[in-house]
Parts: sequence; structure tokens; C-alpha cells
Amino acid sequence: MNPRPTHRQFATDTLTEIFALKRPADAILQDLFRSKKQMGSKDRAAVSDMVYGVLRNIFVLRAQGADAASELIEAFLRNEPPADSLPANIRLNLPEWLYDSLVRQHDADETARLAQALNQPGTVDLRVNTLKATREQVIAALAGTQIHAQPTPRSPVGLRLQKRGALQATPAFRDGWIEPQDVGSQLLALHVQAQPGETVVDFCAGGGGKTLALAAQLQNCGALYACDTRRASLEKLRLRAQRAGAAITDLLTLHSEHDPVLARLHGKADAVLVDAPCTGSGALRRNPERRLHTPDLAALGALQLSILEGASRLLKKDGRLVYATCSLLAEENQAVIARFLEKHPNFEAVQPPLQLLPHRDGTDGFFAHTLTMRR
Repeated sequence: MNPRPTHRQFATDTLTEIFALKRPADAILQDLFRSKKQMGSKDRAAVSDMVYGVLRNIFVLRAQGADAASELIEAFLRNEPPADSLPANIRLNLPEWLYDSLVRQHDADETARLAQALNQPGTVDLRVNTLKATREQVIAALAGTQIHAQPTPRSPVGLRLQKRGALQATPAFRDGWIEPQDVGSQLLALHVQAQPGETVVDFCAGGGGKTLALAAQLQNCGALYACDTRRASLEKLRLRAQRAGAAITDLLTLHSEHDPVLARLHGKADAVLVDAPCTGSGALRRNPERRLHTPDLAALGALQLSILEGASRLLKKDGRLVYATCSLLAEENQAVIARFLEKHPNFEAVQPPLQLLPHRDGTDGFFAHTLTMRR
């Protein structure tokens, strides 16, 4: 790999902004590529490979003496193997807090396998929008644009691409037949088991990938509410829903998990999905810059519990409350469930929890557990 000087400069500028903790890597790169329309696919790939390569190997590169963004890029391009004398978390490019937490849950060998999977690029997965097409129709349509997709074994609506392609230029994307979505995220949405005619709430909707998956499960028959504290995210979801032909009953911008606007939904929902804010440790394949942050796990746990409590008020007597994260950590998953059940003995956990691990399942890392009120 011998990128041109302009590629090196673009990558240096991007990393400098990431290190300032201003914005995620993918958002910065998207803006760069939009502003440099003359860049071809190979140019974009060269810059992206350097940026993500540095982020996935950041601790080893720093241990080799690189510091500034330009130095890190040159160290990455030299591709020197890490010294055996380095601490395990450095060799695995995990921050110490994350490595220690994973070792407490798994043994050191299992943690090493998990870390190696987290340091690989994420797979290119699509969810077939069954409101508009079948998986077979999508496979044929993409093949007509020289994009080859294979059905995923675990998600009945999933496809995995052999390599990246210009998806947004395809008729299948423009017509709303497909949505980019990791298979793990698809399985999490399927874990809700939404049925046509039900009232379903996506309590932390974010960009709305799972909301759209829930709309397809409902077959646009029932009521679907998307809630989030970020109005801009919900406005993007509105546009995505139009393209997908997905019926969303209402988009609710919340000021907190206990916002009075939620009162009209109290006791009304058959299912509530709480995809809670978390460390994102399960998604390091796609967001490797997250390993640069040291989260306050105690504060996150308190927020996650409060959100779960706020969402629980929307549930019918026999409804399903699904707590989920894209975290690998028991502190954000099993511990939050245990604290909720201790405070709310009228709830109980049902079904085995969903626990997806990148090295074992070939997906991002996800956790989900379903709770219901005791009869």
C-alpha cells in the first residue's frame, strides 16, 4: 500500500478531527467525500483504509512511538508486528478498562479471539424490506447491477455482500427494497416478535434501522411509535420511512425518558424495544474510534436503568419489554436487568437472552433480554 500524498493528507486531517473527539469517523469521511466529488472509489478506499487502519491498531502504533496523526499513518503503513513484550490489551488494541472487563467475563484466550474479531472490518449486511420485496427478488435485482449478495443463515431477511458496492446508486436501494443493517441488529429487532395489529414502541429509535424492521414485522398493520431525544435523528427516520413505505404512527421527540408526552401511551404497548445508549463496545468493527473513549460505566448504568423504568410504564399487562444494547459488557447488560428486577418485582425475565459475539456469530456484538409483568 503506497497512497498518494493527497490521500495521506486527507487521512491525517480526518484523524486529527477524530482525536479532538469532535465527530465519528464515518461522518467525517462522508463529508470529505461529498466535498471532493472528483475522488473515485479507489481514492476513497485509500483514505478510508488508512483512517480505519490507524484506529484499529491505535494502541500498538502508539506503543511503537507514533503520536501525531501523520506519524500514526506512517507507522500503520510500515506494518510492523507488535512486540511480544507489550501488555495483552495493547497487543489486542483494546483499552485497559475494556480488556479487564472482558477478561472478567471470559478467559484470556476467549477475550483474545473476541478482540481479533473486533479489529476486523464489519461485514456488509442488508435487511430486505419485506414490505416491498422478497429476498430472492433483491438478490436478482442486485446481481443486475453487479453486486453479489448471499442469504444470511440466521436472519431470514438478511443478505451479506461479498464486497462493498455503490448501493445507494442501485434501484433496489432507491425504491426502498433494502436497508443496510448488521445481521445482529436484524436479529435484535426480530427478538421483539412484533405481530401485525400490535402497538409497538421503539423507545430509543436513533436513526431508525430497527424501527423500520419493526414496521416490516407489523406489515404496516397496527401502531408503531418511534421515540428519541434527538429531533434530527427522527427527521432522518421520517425520510427513510417514506422510501421504505413504512407506516409509523408518530415520531416523539423526548426531553427525557420520563417525558410527559409519553403519558398517552402508558399501559398501551404490546411491545417496547429499549435499545439503550451504551459504550458501543460490540460495534468496534464499525466504530473503532470508540476505543479512544473511557466511559463512566456507573453513570451509563444509572441512565440505562432509568430509561428501562421509563419505558416499562408504556407496557400492557401481558406485554413484552425488550432491553437491548450493542455492548459486550455485563455491567450494561445482565447487571441492569438484575437491578431492574430487584426494584420491580412485578416483572420477570422470559425467554433466553440474545447474546451475539463477533468472533462466534459473525455479527456485531448485541445483547437483548425480554421482560414481562407477572400474571
